[in-house]
Amino acid sequence: MFGSKNRNPNQEIEEYRDLMQVPDKFEDGFTIKAILGVLFVAFIMVPGNMYLSLMIGGSLGAAAEWVTIILFAEITKRSFSTLKRQEVYVLFYVASSLIAAETGAFEGLLYNQYLVQSPAAKQFGITKLIPTWVAPQPDSEAIITRTFLHADWAMPIVLLVLGMIIWRVNWFTMSYALFRLSSDYERLPFPFAPVNAQGATALAETTQGGETWRWRVFSAGAMIGLVFGAIYVALPAITGAMLTEPITLIPIPFVDFTQVTGNFIPATPLGFTAHLGPIFTGLIVPFWGVVGTFLGVVVATIANPVLYTWTPSWREEPYLNLWRQGMGTVDTFFVNNVDFWMSFGIGTTVAIAIIGVYQVVQSVRNAKDGGKEGGVERSFATPEGRGDFPIWLALVLYSLATVALIGIAAWLLPGISQFIWFFIFFGFVFTPFQSFVNARLVGMVGQTVDIPFVREATIILSGYRGVDIWFIPFPLGNYGAQTQKFREIELTGTQFTSIIRAEIFMVPIVLFTSFLYGSYIWKLAPIPSASYPYAQLIWRLRAYQQCLFITGTMKSELDVANDKARWTPANLIENEWWYWRTRLASDEWLDSGGKRGEVGPWMPTQVFYSHFDQDEPDIASDRFMRVVPLGDEEIRQGLPQITPLGPAMDSILRNPRPTLEVTVGRAMPTGWSFYFEVDTDPLFTSSWIQHSTDEPWLYRAIKPEVIAFGAGFGLLSFILLSILGLPILLIFGFVRSLTHLPHFVVTEIIGALLARYYFWNKYGRKEWLQFSPILAVGFSCGMALMGMAAVGVALIQKSVSVLIF
Repeated sequence: MFGSKNRNPNQEIEEYRDLMQVPDKFEDGFTIKAILGVLFVAFIMVPGNMYLSLMIGGSLGAAAEWVTIILFAEITKRSFSTLKRQEVYVLFYVASSLIAAETGAFEGLLYNQYLVQSPAAKQFGITKLIPTWVAPQPDSEAIITRTFLHADWAMPIVLLVLGMIIWRVNWFTMSYALFRLSSDYERLPFPFAPVNAQGATALAETTQGGETWRWRVFSAGAMIGLVFGAIYVALPAITGAMLTEPITLIPIPFVDFTQVTGNFIPATPLGFTAHLGPIFTGLIVPFWGVVGTFLGVVVATIANPVLYTWTPSWREEPYLNLWRQGMGTVDTFFVNNVDFWMSFGIGTTVAIAIIGVYQVVQSVRNAKDGGKEGGVERSFATPEGRGDFPIWLALVLYSLATVALIGIAAWLLPGISQFIWFFIFFGFVFTPFQSFVNARLVGMVGQTVDIPFVREATIILSGYRGVDIWFIPFPLGNYGAQTQKFREIELTGTQFTSIIRAEIFMVPIVLFTSFLYGSYIWKLAPIPSASYPYAQLIWRLRAYQQCLFITGTMKSELDVANDKARWTPANLIENEWWYWRTRLASDEWLDSGGKRGEVGPWMPTQVFYSHFDQDEPDIASDRFMRVVPLGDEEIRQGLPQITPLGPAMDSILRNPRPTLEVTVGRAMPTGWSFYFEVDTDPLFTSSWIQHSTDEPWLYRAIKPEVIAFGAGFGLLSFILLSILGLPILLIFGFVRSLTHLPHFVVTEIIGALLARYYFWNKYGRKEWLQFSPILAVGFSCGMALMGMAAVGVALIQKSVSVLIF
């Protein structure tokens, strides 16, 4: 069933390579029709997308792309003209790019203005520390009057424009170089590339007077999408606008059993999504890639309870120790990643990278020996008229853009010289390496894998103290996924120079419209507010999560010199009474986390008030000094007495990172040190408590032994699959399962089984591989059209409600 030693492990991959043939002729797609399409999306679609994202968290997404194409196709037919396939794809490209770029433009500045005045920033004491080149301070006239037309916004807007230009240069050049390697030379299949390419072909055919099988398959998928979208999207959106509670027949985004099944299957997220999208994905993706993903979900489901209950001999507790009964899917998935799967995923990703490098080296060797590998010719030769440019030019432009990004970072961050090697490493080593791995992954199974928390871990481990580093442009990217765009461009017969001209035309347009409509929407009401409920809820959570990471570079610092100790806590929340105390502890007690060793008695508790502005605080509550009950610890007597030196009792501190200082009357015994605690609770039991031994939570998430195990697992699996002649897509699919919520990938197996054991028999294997991408495109378009209609009704209802008052 699985294969034999004589089976080519790349057989299924190579079948997808010829699913859609590259045209013999390449043409220009950036015509006057594409220019009108850019203006249509920028001035009509962008404001709707911006409002929708703030209102309900959705995006026009595919609707913007396919509605634009269908609209122009209908106008063209009624004008007795036609749309070339190249023009259709460029319309698709500019629509998707404009919507994606708008999300990262002035909508990002709208979030930044919220961050500086958010409760999270105030509570964590970083409001005054956020640089003004991120957003003006809360007392700025620009924030008070809600306008971008103010001098305080000049620097953030300049950095936004420069960042967008540099990013687009980086993705285009690096992705092009990787495309030449992965597609032209290695001839990877890029299984998802025919989805958009064949969709463009189907729509182009309708304007040329002939409706072939492509249009019929596209229409069938669109009808499925319309019917499902009416139930899944339209019903909740419309009823939510007209009623106090929306009517939801299908749970969004997934059905979650975790809180119930956690009683007997601990630490395991269980559930599934009722969305048909993953099933359509299973119809397209190579079968063994989906099987690998499904096996990854099964393995994790079996392993999680074991990792939660089993304590290895080299550890004092099980690996999964953050999970608590009652957690839902999102919380369970997050804490499990921190405890184990994040490190395991890093290891398997490293293995995928090593495998990729090995396969490229082998391909080069085989090409030198015989010019072919597995019957497929390997060559960097380019088709005539495709609009290619030298790879060295792409790499030079990427290098210049990366140097410019590092230069901006050096200008914004004082003292960057001690961290410059981090920026050089990520810009010229890690980013190309990660992009190469993902170019191979997207070329083989249509998916990508990111190594999680790399930027955050690097910043924290760098030893930097402050918050500026979290906001500077970081030369860290993953451009592997964008290689598929070049394959789509090639399959539609579009010249690459068409896309270059489209990019140059789009960037200023999207910046202008994003600025225009962002300013208008912000003027209507504060963002977030009750007028924008999604942003009001999600941005608050996002700000808290971001501030938690930022505090990683504000970790506590203990400085001991002879008989004195100075401790600076990580960060303190504002407008609270803070209680702190110190004791002496043996090194054994500190190293074991209080499980072994000896400690001395606590000194008398001290107290101060935190208020970070210069005005007099309005202290709403009195402080309470309580006698803290003794624990079960064995207290050693006869140690030197601890005397507090500062801050003074009941003083007001205006620094979120104050220094607490103590001294002892005589020399301490050998093997003993100071141990501090600070808390808002005089009994030292609240969630805000800090200890002088605390470390950022990310430190505990990086486990070298698990990373090594993951790398070994990935390499060993590849070797065994190669020896047994089994599909290597199994290991790529398995790695993919580690970075996705299982609910969204487990139902893909339904589509994969339907395709392999029903549709292949009914229509033929090769024919179905041609049908399925177009069917999936039609489904996405139908869903998007129904979503746009529902949003339109909701917006009209909101406008009528406003006019009443």
